[in-house]
Amino acid sequence: MKTRADLVRQLEVLRGNAARGSGRTRVSLADLAKRIEVPRSTVHTYLTGQTLLPAEVLDRIVIALGGTNADQRLWADAWDRVAAHEHSSKQPQQTSKPRQLPQDVTAFTGREAEIRELDELVRRPARTVLLSAIAGTPGVGKTALAVHWGHRIAEEFPDGQLYLNLRGYDVGAPVSAADAALTLLRALGISEVPQGLDERAGLLRSVLNGKRVLLVLDNASSAEQVRPLLPGTESCFTVVTSRDALTGLAVVDGAHRLDLDVLTLEEALQLLTSLLGQRVYYERQAAIELAELCARLPLAIRIAAEFARHEPLAQVVRDLRAERLDLLDSSGDPRSMVRAVFLWSYRQLRPEAAELFRLLGHHPGRDFDIPLAAALTSTGLADAALRVELLISANLVQGNGRYEMHDLLRAYSRELADEPEAAARLIDHYIDAHTAALALVYPNHADSAERPEVSWLTDADTARAWLTAEADNVVEVVELAAGTGLGQKARRLAHAAKRHLETTSRGPQAMRMHHLELSTARADGDLAGEGEALRNLGIAAEVTGRQLESLDWLRQSAEVWRRLDDRERQAGTLSSIGITLSSLGRFDEAIEAHEESIELLRHLGRPQHLAMGLLNLGVTLEERGELSRALTNQRAALETFKTLGDQLGQAHALTNLGNVLNQLGEHGEALLMFEEALAAYQALGSRVGEAFVVKFLGSVHVAKGEHGFAIPRYEEALRMCREVGDASLQSEVLNHLGFARSLSGDQPGAREAHHEALALATEHGYRLEEARALEGLGTVARATGAAVSAKRHWRQALERYEAIGVPAAERLRAALAEL
Repeated sequence: MKTRADLVRQLEVLRGNAARGSGRTRVSLADLAKRIEVPRSTVHTYLTGQTLLPAEVLDRIVIALGGTNADQRLWADAWDRVAAHEHSSKQPQQTSKPRQLPQDVTAFTGREAEIRELDELVRRPARTVLLSAIAGTPGVGKTALAVHWGHRIAEEFPDGQLYLNLRGYDVGAPVSAADAALTLLRALGISEVPQGLDERAGLLRSVLNGKRVLLVLDNASSAEQVRPLLPGTESCFTVVTSRDALTGLAVVDGAHRLDLDVLTLEEALQLLTSLLGQRVYYERQAAIELAELCARLPLAIRIAAEFARHEPLAQVVRDLRAERLDLLDSSGDPRSMVRAVFLWSYRQLRPEAAELFRLLGHHPGRDFDIPLAAALTSTGLADAALRVELLISANLVQGNGRYEMHDLLRAYSRELADEPEAAARLIDHYIDAHTAALALVYPNHADSAERPEVSWLTDADTARAWLTAEADNVVEVVELAAGTGLGQKARRLAHAAKRHLETTSRGPQAMRMHHLELSTARADGDLAGEGEALRNLGIAAEVTGRQLESLDWLRQSAEVWRRLDDRERQAGTLSSIGITLSSLGRFDEAIEAHEESIELLRHLGRPQHLAMGLLNLGVTLEERGELSRALTNQRAALETFKTLGDQLGQAHALTNLGNVLNQLGEHGEALLMFEEALAAYQALGSRVGEAFVVKFLGSVHVAKGEHGFAIPRYEEALRMCREVGDASLQSEVLNHLGFARSLSGDQPGAREAHHEALALATEHGYRLEEARALEGLGTVARATGAAVSAKRHWRQALERYEAIGVPAAERLRAALAEL
């Protein structure tokens, strides 16, 4: 069971089982309400799924229907999963009002009947989501109609217009539903996005609920690709374009089908007139032949018209007929006719524009920019920009800043691509640009010895925007390098690109990229490359909450470094293993891994790495409850960072020292440490660091019994960690906030915070925070008189604390005994 509907269905089964032998099909609502002493109307809202029933009420229902203690535990676990699922889709983040529709098509002509039909659909009252699927031949004008109509109707959707190309017919893989949901959520201003498709889809529906938003989902390949993206509210309207009928959307989701055919002859002539003017009237017969040679497809007509500006239409017709003869085609098949238009238009291009069109066929990505065009053609940015403008003028490329081609044109460009050196230049461009961007955006993760000069990456904001725009393309380029025997370059690019993918919720892309990295290393017999790829897979898996998988990859990596006797990398990987084990609550093993790493670093004479190792060990010891040892390690780390002049390291150590001192009752000294750390993080521009310190300042207030002062601190820290997208810190802060609210008497607020923390911790595998959230829910239940629910949650928390091996287990065991 995961959803409220699942819970309701199973409760119906339980009511039926409880009525066996009574002559009834199930225990009646009135009888059940009497047994659990809850009003019948309230029970009805619970059992119909209108409201998620409280955990303590579920306990009473299970007991009333003859459930055993084992049944109670099973139902309690199921309730937790449902509550976690529901809270994972709640995001109190400020949303934006996107205006994403592409530029309206110049000289849009015809389609009056289809536009009237869409106008009628958007105004028709309905209880279900309004959706129109436009199906048709490639180049028939599906996107143009959707975008043109979207601009006409935009004012009726004041909360935004979303546009997403799902790339269902590109040469590469289409956009997955999970990646599409991520893109849409980011466009709506949601920074903290969960990993799973179900969670993302639920969050998307929650964000869109009650809003007037238009969604244009372009080039869908299947109903399955689209269905998770559909809003759950009638206030939104979705237009889906596809070459296929998407029957599943019509049958299952009630989509209205609008089939788009080629233009009528009159519409085709109107389009030519709008593009070429009155001369069409004087060359009507040639215009008719031109329209038919273009299969009356808008894409082909627009391309042909551009080259007919300075030629008699009769001459253009003769040229196109000749191209069809060259192609040995007389079938009248629209695709073959369009291909003849492409070939003819390509031959009309200036040589430098034709070269770029041909070389773009080597690009495996979905779009491109001017710097990429410059790299492909070995020219400067100005020359490349001019070539792109020539392709735009010829209707072969579209865009502004970032450019793309219709998928038919992209496929034709790939047919023409004939220069392997261009692919190598493209790969080198991606390596240099990603390496330079990494140094600007993530300087602590960049190698100072490898910082190529890339003139157009001027600052961190520009670099970050470029990395985000290229996040999908870069994985395709890594695959291109791997597939063309350039394994070492594939690994270099993966190394430079990994940080941004992992920090922007693109875990699946990062995993795919690192699998490619691993396969090239093994193919090349590069054992060191294999070790690095294994470590990268471990880190990417940890970021996506797959802790056990992460541990397996990291241990394989550590074994590679042992075989190579590369003690520095072995030490670094052991430290990563320690961090992952700590996040799993396996503190004894984590401490062992950290201590092994530190011992290696002492012999290597790497003071900065050693200081980080001491710091990480200190954090694990603090979580384990060994405060005295934690204090010793943090002080040693701080002294080393001071000697090295490492300001960020000092800030980390000061923060951790303050946390330990606060737990030891040294609140005044802890505050001094936090103030110094906060100033350092602010000077360094580290929002994550600031969030940690603000969280700990809240903990000082809690330790002093000042819960009213602690709550605003925790809420401030929560806003910060949502901004930076740190799920681990967010779950920790939410639990602190929940305990503080409970102590101040705000039990509903406390319950909300702990539920959200439980959802995050369960999704990402943060066992310690999962245990803390369950303890917090038990504390709220006790405070509200729900003793059965309190016991259940505390027992669940105790099981996790005992499995982890933390001192909190003894404290909670005593509380349970008292209860």
